Amino acid sequence: MSSKKRKKSGCGCFVTAFIATILAGIIAFSSGVTQKLNDYIMKLVYPIAYEEEILSASETYGFEPEFICAVIYTESGFKGDAVSSAGARGLMQIMPETFLWLSERRGEDYTEEDMLIPEVSLDYGCYYLNLLTEQYEDKYTALAAYNAGNVVKEWLLNERYSSDGVTLDTIPYEETSKYVESIRDAEEKYRTLYFSEESE
Repeated sequence: MSSKKRKKSGCGCFVTAFIATILAGIIAFSSGVTQKLNDYIMKLVYPIAYEEEILSASETYGFEPEFICAVIYTESGFKGDAVSSAGARGLMQIMPETFLWLSERRGEDYTEEDMLIPEVSLDYGCYYLNLLTEQYEDKYTALAAYNAGNVVKEWLLNERYSSDGVTLDTIPYEETSKYVESIRDAEEKYRTLYFSEESE
């Protein structure tokens, strides 16, 4: 009997590699399915509508589309006929007096009823936010003013709330603070779900 050891076959390594490849494929497929399911669920939580109008407003007023979506989501949940207990109306939840002032400023003759037209509310809401951003420079400070009004000017002059007079380090109104934070969070969700390279 020969003392030489028989050379081991490479078959075992091949089978192991084959199985590893199959398993990797299954894991990758499962991960892909899981991600798609997760995206589907998240899109149910963060829906989008009026996408063409949002993209148009984004170009006109210089806001990212995900920012506009986040404002609409937070304000009305994309319900064009929304009316708040305070009297704010429409997709962007503008107060009637503000809407009529903006209409006059633009030389248009809209009425309060027109506030419930989604395309009108979207355009006017972005127009108003644009005016506020020109006034306050920072879009999140403008958001605070969109929610709380002219009191934001006082906050910016107070070193407890603003270190540079432009951005708000602290928002003293809890409602407004939660409002801005909610939009920041939703903005990131909309960017990831609809407007990032991965979502294309």
